[in-house]
Amino acid sequence: MLLRSLAVAAVVTLATAGSALAQSQPYEQLRPAPRGWTVDLGVGAIYRNDSNGDTGSETTVVPWASANYRDIVYLTPIDGLGWNAIKTDDFRAGVQLRPRFSADDIEGLELDRPDFGADVALYAFKRLPGNIVVGGRVSRDVTDVSEGMEYYASIGHQRATPVGLMNVSAYVRGGDEKLADAYYGVSAGEAATNGIAAYSPGSGLQGAGVNLFLLAPLNDKWGVGGLIGYERRLGDVADSPLSQNDDTVRAGVFVARRFGG
Repeated sequence: MLLRSLAVAAVVTLATAGSALAQSQPYEQLRPAPRGWTVDLGVGAIYRNDSNGDTGSETTVVPWASANYRDIVYLTPIDGLGWNAIKTDDFRAGVQLRPRFSADDIEGLELDRPDFGADVALYAFKRLPGNIVVGGRVSRDVTDVSEGMEYYASIGHQRATPVGLMNVSAYVRGGDEKLADAYYGVSAGEAATNGIAAYSPGSGLQGAGVNLFLLAPLNDKWGVGGLIGYERRLGDVADSPLSQNDDTVRAGVFVARRFGG
């Protein structure tokens, strides 16, 4: 159950790189970086329709736990274990060992869906005038789940508002044929078992989306937040018989407390 909860959180939050919670992003600091370790613990409610399988919509309560050491080394359920190897006021680059969560089963179909795995990723993000951050990452599966590569690029803007800290971002993502086939391909055996067409997607863009994130501090330790996002599947994955709905909507609210700092 915990793994599934974290998977739901990952689906919602993976595309919000550039939010106030992403240590790989060099947005302007509203307060000094932590002098030592910080730990954030919280809980949220997440709504989604159609993440990595056409399973309808659901709302799930999910836990959150993350750690950070001086914005250099960090650990989150979303970005995994990360290291900002290069960290300046307006630029960050580093490496991550990222979790890749297991794919949902698709109702009515008997498929060999990808299990939980991990990717190694290299990333770089640069802040431009106006507190706009651009950048991306390239990652590869290192656990033989897909042996595929993924690329991701985003642009985001963050600002303080009377309500709280707001981040708006847009992104595109894609990958090679191994990644696409693992999640959206249909083998000949699966096609015969389920009465659907066999399908072998190729490489290219797989999705594009936008996200809005808002974080409101309650005091120095507690904060509440909300997010909403939309993604459109693109390319060969959108044409897969496993992708009956190419639109994904995500929304969530959460509360968290910070320890340390």
